[in-house]
Amino acid sequence: MLEERGRVVAIESGAIWVETVQRSGCHGCSARSGCGTGLLGDYFSSASRIRVALNSWDSEDISLNDTAVIGIGENTLASSALLIYLLPLFALVLAALAGDAVAGEAGAIAGGAIGLLCGAALVRRHSRRHAADPAYAPMLLRVERSPDLPDSNLYRAL
Repeated sequence: MLEERGRVVAIESGAIWVETVQRSGCHGCSARSGCGTGLLGDYFSSASRIRVALNSWDSEDISLNDTAVIGIGENTLASSALLIYLLPLFALVLAALAGDAVAGEAGAIAGGAIGLLCGAALVRRHSRRHAADPAYAPMLLRVERSPDLPDSNLYRAL
């Protein structure tokens, strides 16, 4: 199970919204302070909000600004990454080869563009078909309490 930590920013009945900060892959490197790639990664890092179903958790046990540890299965992530990256590339190459056989260089260029778009459309279709699949949704693994903040429960979502 791959884990990510984030801050609880909203609480609904049956779900919470968790804000995670996306960092570059080199944020744990020992040469980070002297590396330009790490500095650029920090500059371009962004936060994203994810809705996480509570399942067996009680929303009364969670407060705003708590740290939520969410996770997703390793096999799910690996297979999804392969699909997202390889399917459009594979479709591009096949369509470019078919276009080259039919109409030469211009056919290869047009076929490659069409193949890339078709591959991306297939990825989008797969994503929409599995949007409600619990295997593809992040799970709440544990909640770490934040220091007590005054009136932290005042801003609960209804």
